[in-house]
Amino acid sequence: MFWKRNRVKSRYLACFLSSAFICSSIFSSKVYADSETPHLPEITLNHTANKTLDLKPLYLSTIVKTASASDIAAEPSYDQSITLPEALSYVLKHGLPLKISRESLNYQHWLTLSNIATALPTFSTSYTLSRANVFNKGTTSIGRTFIAGVTYPVFQGGGIVYPILAQRYREKGWLYAYKATLSDVFLDVYQKYTNLLVNRVLLQIAAKTVEVDHELLKVTQVQLKSGTGTNFAVLQSETLLASDKQLLLQQQVAVRRAALALNLSMNFPMSVNLVPVEETISEAPLFHDDVNVSTLIKDALKFNPSLHQYEMFWLTARRNIQIAASAFYPQVSFFTLYQQNDTQVTPPVNASDVGGIATSTITSFLNSTFAGRVTNNALGQQYSFSPTGGSTSTQGANTGPSAMPAASGGDPIATVQSGSLVSSGAVAPSIFGGGAGPGTSPNTNGSLQAPAGIFPGVFRSFQAGFSLSWSLPNMLLGSAANIYTARTLAREALMQANQEVGLVLRTVRGDYLAMLNARAVIDSAAYAVSSSREAWRLSRVRLKEGVGTGVEEIQAQRDYVSALTNQAQAIANSNIAQAQLLHDMGMISVDTLTDGYKAGIFIDPSKQLN
Repeated sequence: MFWKRNRVKSRYLACFLSSAFICSSIFSSKVYADSETPHLPEITLNHTANKTLDLKPLYLSTIVKTASASDIAAEPSYDQSITLPEALSYVLKHGLPLKISRESLNYQHWLTLSNIATALPTFSTSYTLSRANVFNKGTTSIGRTFIAGVTYPVFQGGGIVYPILAQRYREKGWLYAYKATLSDVFLDVYQKYTNLLVNRVLLQIAAKTVEVDHELLKVTQVQLKSGTGTNFAVLQSETLLASDKQLLLQQQVAVRRAALALNLSMNFPMSVNLVPVEETISEAPLFHDDVNVSTLIKDALKFNPSLHQYEMFWLTARRNIQIAASAFYPQVSFFTLYQQNDTQVTPPVNASDVGGIATSTITSFLNSTFAGRVTNNALGQQYSFSPTGGSTSTQGANTGPSAMPAASGGDPIATVQSGSLVSSGAVAPSIFGGGAGPGTSPNTNGSLQAPAGIFPGVFRSFQAGFSLSWSLPNMLLGSAANIYTARTLAREALMQANQEVGLVLRTVRGDYLAMLNARAVIDSAAYAVSSSREAWRLSRVRLKEGVGTGVEEIQAQRDYVSALTNQAQAIANSNIAQAQLLHDMGMISVDTLTDGYKAGIFIDPSKQLN
């Protein structure tokens, strides 16, 4: 960092919080004798000359010591010179508001990737370990089932595509929010740097005031000794000197506070006292005098980040309408499934008795003496048995219960029982489904059979299929309401975007007028400096010739100091007004703040971080 390689002390006015006194500079003039009057150069009343504060009459010719300056100087560790480009470049890399905004943008970026991932196939796997106990057979079984499958979304009614697009627009909106934060940070640093520079200039004015007070005190003391002055004039001079010394001390504190404010904006160590390299303050030529407001508006509509931010949020709201409408469409997907079942029966000799239906339950309450034996209804066979003939395999045409159900390879149950037609026998047990008793349709796939967890043996299978589902929950009234809700929010977002356009247009035009006014104030303040300077010179001449009073000289001096302060503030306000215009146009950067505005040309500073 630049502050590690360049530690310097103030070249003049060491009371800028680094030493106990203010030393003379290389521009020092001679010490005025009592009979002399300082030469005050004339000011050319044109903007080219007025835009720079003339500090030559303020250079110190003596050393001014201040009370408590040593305590103020001991607070910072050392001084560090800094320029405006260095401050802007530093905050671009280390500013905390930028880092916080960047993390918010990163959060939205990962949400976008998360939404994109929903369009990819879904892989699922499961492993099940189950234990079954068949009490009436004294048999236990342990089943192990492994399933692995992949589902490929084909059409989800827009439920995948539109959320991706909506989140992408939302991410772009946060990108422009990050750029808006960057503009705010640049403007803040520029204002804090300008404020620090102004306070250091005011400190020079305060120091010069104290020096002049010392001269005035000497004059009044000489006049008192020569009999041409009064003790009252001496007391007035001493009071004025003490008051201005206190103001000088307050200004030293103000300079240090301004430096701390800049440190905070830059995320710079607070123990370092930042010192601007400029020796005076001058109006920055960020805009040419012939700049056209229509050109400014055109560039503002093109580069202002808040306009693009609201536009992206409006597009996001529009996509939410399509997301809400996706509930009206069916969902289509392909799937592939691999399954392996491994079941062991204990004792092994009972495997043939258990089969795939050992846990089937008797669904009929008739003929309960056959409890524990499988029934055709339990096997899920259709059509129905005779209601009065019982539903077990020992009745009707059957001569007795089967030794082994047809499901496990035995003889099928007779097709006719008690004179009622039934299906052609039990089907093969399901490998993938579990028994659930009789169903409402003919059992053609074994899905109502006993589960594989108690079916002995090892089975491996692979399935591939096509799935289509279409549901209309609550007759889609809730979905319809969601669509109208999304439309309402989209209209609101559109109106907010239009409102932001009007706000930007008003702000840019207002900033343009403020910039013109700030420039005119500089010239007005320069007139006041010129006249007050001449009034101060005349008051010193009158006091020297004995036709004036010390009160007149003191008042003229204060008027001159006040005029200088106003001109310095006017120059600073003009610079800040120009920077504010660049900010509201969305064209504030290190280049524009140092080299000025160029119509239609702007290099995005956020790209310098990538």
